[in-house]
Amino acid sequence: MLLSSSLYVFFPLTSAFGIVWAFTIFERVDVELGLEYYAEKGDPSTFLKMPANASVNLGYLLVGLYWLWKIRKLEKKLKDQAVFYYLFSWMSVFYALVQFGRIVTQTRLFAVIDQWFTLPFFAWLVCWNEFVYRGQWNTGRYLFIMRISVLSYFAVLFHNQGFEAVLSLHILVALVYSLRTQLKPGLGTETSLMSMILALICCTGFVCLKLADHQLAQYSLFQSFTGHFWSKVCDVGQIHFVADFFKNLHMRPENDKRVS
Repeated sequence: MLLSSSLYVFFPLTSAFGIVWAFTIFERVDVELGLEYYAEKGDPSTFLKMPANASVNLGYLLVGLYWLWKIRKLEKKLKDQAVFYYLFSWMSVFYALVQFGRIVTQTRLFAVIDQWFTLPFFAWLVCWNEFVYRGQWNTGRYLFIMRISVLSYFAVLFHNQGFEAVLSLHILVALVYSLRTQLKPGLGTETSLMSMILALICCTGFVCLKLADHQLAQYSLFQSFTGHFWSKVCDVGQIHFVADFFKNLHMRPENDKRVS
Protein backbone atom coordinates (compact mmCIF):
# COMPACT_ATOMS: atom_id res chain seq x y z
CA MET A 1 0.00 0.00 0.00
CA LEU A 2 2.88 2.39 0.76
CA LEU A 3 4.21 2.56 -2.81
CA SER A 4 1.00 1.84 -4.70
CA SER A 5 -0.76 4.74 -2.96
CA SER A 6 1.76 7.15 -4.49
CA LEU A 7 0.27 6.44 -7.92
CA TYR A 8 -3.04 7.98 -6.83
CA VAL A 9 -1.17 11.26 -6.43
CA PHE A 10 1.40 10.89 -9.22
CA PHE A 11 -0.99 10.24 -12.11
CA PRO A 12 -3.46 13.06 -11.35
CA LEU A 13 -0.53 15.44 -10.83
CA THR A 14 1.15 14.54 -14.12
CA SER A 15 -2.23 14.80 -15.84
CA ALA A 16 -2.63 18.31 -14.44
CA PHE A 17 0.82 19.24 -15.76
CA GLY A 18 -0.18 17.93 -19.17
CA ILE A 19 -3.48 19.83 -19.19
CA VAL A 20 -1.91 23.14 -18.16
CA TRP A 21 0.92 22.71 -20.68
CA ALA A 22 -1.38 21.77 -23.56
CA PHE A 23 -4.23 24.27 -23.20
CA THR A 24 -3.56 27.98 -23.68
CA ILE A 25 -6.68 28.85 -21.69
CA PHE A 26 -4.52 28.77 -18.55
CA GLU A 27 -2.62 31.80 -19.87
CA ARG A 28 -5.56 33.78 -18.49
CA VAL A 29 -4.90 32.68 -14.90
CA ASP A 30 -3.67 35.52 -12.69
CA VAL A 31 -0.50 34.20 -11.00
CA GLU A 32 2.51 35.93 -9.49
CA LEU A 33 5.60 35.49 -11.66
CA GLY A 34 8.95 37.14 -10.96
CA LEU A 35 11.23 37.75 -8.00
CA GLU A 36 9.59 41.12 -7.31
CA TYR A 37 6.69 39.29 -5.68
CA TYR A 38 9.00 37.96 -2.95
CA ALA A 39 10.71 39.91 -0.18
CA GLU A 40 13.80 37.70 -0.28
CA LYS A 41 16.59 39.31 -2.29
CA GLY A 42 17.07 36.80 -5.07
CA ASP A 43 19.54 36.37 -7.89
CA PRO A 44 17.84 35.40 -11.17
CA SER A 45 21.15 34.24 -12.63
CA THR A 46 21.48 31.38 -10.13
CA PHE A 47 19.64 28.06 -10.12
CA LEU A 48 17.93 28.47 -6.74
CA LYS A 49 16.95 32.11 -7.43
CA MET A 50 16.01 32.55 -3.75
CA PRO A 51 17.99 30.07 -1.58
CA ALA A 52 15.86 30.38 1.58
CA ASN A 53 12.51 30.21 -0.20
CA ALA A 54 13.72 27.31 -2.32
CA SER A 55 15.27 25.25 0.47
CA VAL A 56 12.32 25.63 2.87
CA ASN A 57 10.33 23.33 0.58
CA LEU A 58 12.46 20.49 1.90
CA GLY A 59 10.13 20.67 4.90
CA TYR A 60 7.22 19.34 2.84
CA LEU A 61 9.35 16.41 1.76
CA LEU A 62 10.54 15.63 5.27
CA VAL A 63 7.11 15.80 6.94
CA GLY A 64 5.65 13.65 4.17
CA LEU A 65 8.37 11.04 4.52
CA TYR A 66 8.04 11.12 8.30
CA TRP A 67 4.35 10.24 8.17
CA LEU A 68 4.90 7.60 5.49
CA TRP A 69 7.43 5.96 7.80
CA LYS A 70 5.21 6.33 10.86
CA ILE A 71 2.06 4.94 9.22
CA ARG A 72 3.98 2.09 7.60
CA LYS A 73 4.55 0.73 11.10
CA LEU A 74 0.88 1.20 12.05
CA GLU A 75 -0.67 0.03 8.78
CA LYS A 76 -2.16 -3.22 10.11
CA LYS A 77 -3.66 -1.45 13.10
CA LEU A 78 -5.11 1.42 11.04
CA LYS A 79 -6.52 -0.86 8.33
CA ASP A 80 -8.58 1.16 5.80
CA GLN A 81 -7.67 4.49 7.35
CA ALA A 82 -4.01 3.97 6.42
CA VAL A 83 -4.79 4.95 2.83
CA PHE A 84 -5.84 8.43 3.99
CA TYR A 85 -2.52 8.93 5.74
CA TYR A 86 -0.58 7.56 2.79
CA LEU A 87 -2.23 9.76 0.18
CA PHE A 88 -1.99 12.83 2.39
CA SER A 89 1.71 12.15 3.01
CA TRP A 90 2.44 11.54 -0.67
CA MET A 91 0.68 14.79 -1.51
CA SER A 92 3.11 16.55 0.81
CA VAL A 93 6.09 14.82 -0.83
CA PHE A 94 5.02 15.76 -4.35
CA TYR A 95 4.03 19.25 -3.26
CA ALA A 96 7.64 19.81 -2.20
CA LEU A 97 8.69 19.27 -5.81
CA VAL A 98 5.94 21.55 -7.15
CA GLN A 99 6.82 24.35 -4.73
CA PHE A 100 10.53 23.99 -5.44
CA GLY A 101 9.83 24.04 -9.17
CA ARG A 102 7.79 27.21 -8.84
CA ILE A 103 10.59 29.04 -7.02
CA VAL A 104 13.46 28.00 -9.29
CA THR A 105 11.63 28.25 -12.63
CA GLN A 106 9.24 31.16 -12.05
CA THR A 107 7.08 29.80 -14.88
CA ARG A 108 3.32 29.92 -15.33
CA LEU A 109 3.18 26.12 -15.56
CA PHE A 110 4.46 25.57 -12.02
CA ALA A 111 2.55 28.58 -10.65
CA VAL A 112 -0.78 27.23 -11.91
CA ILE A 113 -0.02 23.69 -10.70
CA ASP A 114 0.97 25.10 -7.31
CA GLN A 115 -2.45 26.71 -6.95
CA TRP A 116 -4.38 23.77 -8.36
CA PHE A 117 -2.57 21.21 -6.20
CA THR A 118 -3.39 23.12 -3.02
CA LEU A 119 -7.14 22.51 -3.25
CA PRO A 120 -7.14 18.67 -3.07
CA PHE A 121 -5.18 18.86 0.20
CA PHE A 122 -8.23 20.34 1.91
CA ALA A 123 -10.72 18.26 -0.07
CA TRP A 124 -8.93 15.10 1.09
CA LEU A 125 -9.39 16.24 4.68
CA VAL A 126 -13.13 16.38 4.06
CA CYS A 127 -13.05 12.80 2.74
CA TRP A 128 -10.93 11.73 5.70
CA ASN A 129 -13.35 13.30 8.16
CA GLU A 130 -16.26 11.64 6.39
CA PHE A 131 -14.63 8.23 6.85
CA VAL A 132 -13.81 8.79 10.51
CA TYR A 133 -17.17 10.34 11.36
CA ARG A 134 -19.31 7.74 9.60
CA GLY A 135 -17.03 4.79 10.28
CA GLN A 136 -17.38 3.33 6.81
CA TRP A 137 -15.75 3.57 3.39
CA ASN A 138 -17.65 5.33 0.59
CA THR A 139 -15.70 5.50 -2.68
CA GLY A 140 -18.48 7.29 -4.56
CA ARG A 141 -18.67 10.09 -2.00
CA TYR A 142 -14.88 10.55 -1.94
CA LEU A 143 -14.62 10.67 -5.73
CA PHE A 144 -17.43 13.22 -5.89
CA ILE A 145 -15.73 15.46 -3.31
CA MET A 146 -12.35 15.28 -5.04
CA ARG A 147 -13.81 15.92 -8.50
CA ILE A 148 -15.71 18.97 -7.27
CA SER A 149 -12.50 20.24 -5.68
CA VAL A 150 -10.43 19.77 -8.84
CA LEU A 151 -13.07 21.33 -11.08
CA SER A 152 -13.56 24.28 -8.72
CA TYR A 153 -10.12 25.57 -9.71
CA PHE A 154 -11.57 26.67 -13.05
CA ALA A 155 -13.09 29.61 -11.15
CA VAL A 156 -9.72 31.29 -11.81
CA LEU A 157 -10.74 31.63 -15.46
CA PHE A 158 -13.68 33.86 -14.55
CA HIS A 159 -12.25 36.16 -11.88
CA ASN A 160 -8.77 37.30 -10.82
CA GLN A 161 -9.59 36.42 -7.21
CA GLY A 162 -11.15 33.10 -8.13
CA PHE A 163 -8.40 31.04 -6.54
CA GLU A 164 -8.49 32.96 -3.27
CA ALA A 165 -12.27 32.55 -3.08
CA VAL A 166 -12.20 28.83 -3.80
CA LEU A 167 -9.28 28.21 -1.44
CA SER A 168 -11.05 30.07 1.37
CA LEU A 169 -14.11 27.91 0.84
CA HIS A 170 -11.97 24.75 0.91
CA ILE A 171 -10.35 25.80 4.18
CA LEU A 172 -13.71 26.65 5.75
CA VAL A 173 -15.32 23.35 4.74
CA ALA A 174 -12.31 21.35 5.97
CA LEU A 175 -12.47 23.18 9.30
CA VAL A 176 -16.22 22.59 9.70
CA TYR A 177 -15.87 18.88 8.96
CA SER A 178 -12.93 18.58 11.37
CA LEU A 179 -14.92 20.30 14.11
CA ARG A 180 -17.81 17.93 13.49
CA THR A 181 -15.45 14.98 13.90
CA GLN A 182 -13.84 16.43 17.01
CA LEU A 183 -17.19 17.10 18.66
CA LYS A 184 -18.73 13.71 17.95
CA PRO A 185 -19.02 11.79 21.23
CA GLY A 186 -16.44 9.03 21.41
CA LEU A 187 -14.17 10.48 18.74
CA GLY A 188 -12.66 13.72 19.99
CA THR A 189 -9.93 13.70 22.61
CA GLU A 190 -8.01 16.42 24.41
CA THR A 191 -4.92 15.63 22.35
CA SER A 192 -6.81 15.70 19.06
CA LEU A 193 -8.29 19.05 20.06
CA MET A 194 -4.82 20.41 20.74
CA SER A 195 -3.61 19.12 17.38
CA MET A 196 -6.55 20.85 15.67
CA ILE A 197 -5.80 24.14 17.42
CA LEU A 198 -2.13 23.95 16.43
CA ALA A 199 -3.08 23.15 12.84
CA LEU A 200 -5.42 26.15 12.79
CA ILE A 201 -2.69 28.40 14.23
CA CYS A 202 -0.30 27.19 11.54
CA CYS A 203 -2.91 27.77 8.84
CA THR A 204 -3.47 31.32 10.08
CA GLY A 205 0.27 31.92 10.25
CA PHE A 206 0.71 30.62 6.73
CA VAL A 207 -1.87 33.01 5.29
CA CYS A 208 -0.86 36.09 7.29
CA LEU A 209 2.91 35.71 6.88
CA LYS A 210 2.60 35.14 3.15
CA LEU A 211 0.36 38.17 2.63
CA ALA A 212 2.63 40.38 4.75
CA ASP A 213 5.87 39.20 3.11
CA HIS A 214 7.02 42.62 1.87
CA GLN A 215 5.72 44.56 4.86
CA LEU A 216 7.59 42.32 7.31
CA ALA A 217 10.86 42.69 5.38
CA GLN A 218 11.45 46.10 6.97
CA TYR A 219 12.14 44.32 10.26
CA SER A 220 15.53 42.66 10.80
CA LEU A 221 13.89 39.45 12.00
CA PHE A 222 12.33 38.94 8.56
CA GLN A 223 15.23 39.96 6.31
CA SER A 224 17.38 36.84 6.14
CA PHE A 225 14.32 34.61 6.43
CA THR A 226 11.30 36.45 5.10
CA GLY A 227 7.59 36.19 5.73
CA HIS A 228 7.25 33.84 2.76
CA PHE A 229 9.87 31.52 4.27
CA TRP A 230 8.12 31.41 7.65
CA SER A 231 4.74 30.97 5.99
CA LYS A 232 6.06 27.77 4.46
CA VAL A 233 7.30 26.63 7.86
CA CYS A 234 3.76 27.18 9.14
CA ASP A 235 2.34 25.27 6.18
CA VAL A 236 4.59 22.30 6.92
CA GLY A 237 3.48 22.47 10.54
CA GLN A 238 -0.13 22.52 9.40
CA ILE A 239 0.36 19.28 7.45
CA HIS A 240 1.99 17.63 10.44
CA PHE A 241 -0.68 18.65 12.95
CA VAL A 242 -3.52 17.64 10.61
CA ALA A 243 -2.11 14.12 10.40
CA ASP A 244 -1.53 14.20 14.15
CA PHE A 245 -5.16 15.23 14.69
CA PHE A 246 -6.41 12.07 13.01
CA LYS A 247 -3.81 9.93 14.76
CA ASN A 248 -4.96 11.20 18.12
CA LEU A 249 -8.55 10.35 17.28
CA HIS A 250 -7.75 6.73 16.57
CA MET A 251 -4.50 5.93 18.36
CA ARG A 252 -5.50 7.19 21.79
CA PRO A 253 -3.25 6.79 24.81
CA GLU A 254 -5.13 4.84 27.47
CA ASN A 255 -5.08 7.76 29.90
CA ASP A 256 -6.36 10.29 27.36
CA LYS A 257 -9.74 11.83 28.09
CA ARG A 258 -12.39 11.97 25.41
CA VAL A 259 -14.05 15.31 24.74
CA SER A 260 -17.82 15.09 24.34
